[in-house]
Amino acid sequence: MTAELPEHPVRITPLPPEQWTPALRALLAGSAKDGPGRVNLFGTLAHHPGLAQAWLSLARVLTHEGTLTGRQRELVVLRTAHRRGSSFVFDRHRAVAADAGLDSREVAATASPLAEHPWSAHDLALLEASDALAAGEPLPQPLWDRLAGGLRPDQLVELLILAGQCATMCATLGALHTPPDGGRTPSG
Repeated sequence: MTAELPEHPVRITPLPPEQWTPALRALLAGSAKDGPGRVNLFGTLAHHPGLAQAWLSLARVLTHEGTLTGRQRELVVLRTAHRRGSSFVFDRHRAVAADAGLDSREVAATASPLAEHPWSAHDLALLEASDALAAGEPLPQPLWDRLAGGLRPDQLVELLILAGQCATMCATLGALHTPPDGGRTPSG
């Protein structure tokens, strides 16, 4: 998923941290454990402070207070980012995925045809659900049954919201041509 898109002009330039609200700066500082690569994301959201705080509060719940395991979460994020063509989100989550226990082969396999990797039945169900949700397709009942066989109701709800939140961020960053931190290759 690291294929570079042709360079496009940034449509809304991310604001520098000194122009952010104190609350947004505090959110960035408080999420330092999430690693680098968040300044342009936050700087883009800083154009709408109220929405930024709400969005980032949801993201915090999904990434730090959620009921899915880190591995489950990162499989969904990586696959959704791949399916939505977002190298910004995919590349940003490589290190997060490694911290969540995915090895480099597994990270790479999330951006490949699913049959090319020996996924566990549970991982495969999450990845197939991510594919369907990223495409805006309904989850077929057999897939839902497989998911429900391994996840509690709260985790099923979280899975759906996580995939939607990720797809929305991929679309937003891509439409705005937001560049990665330190980079000039905008790719959403």
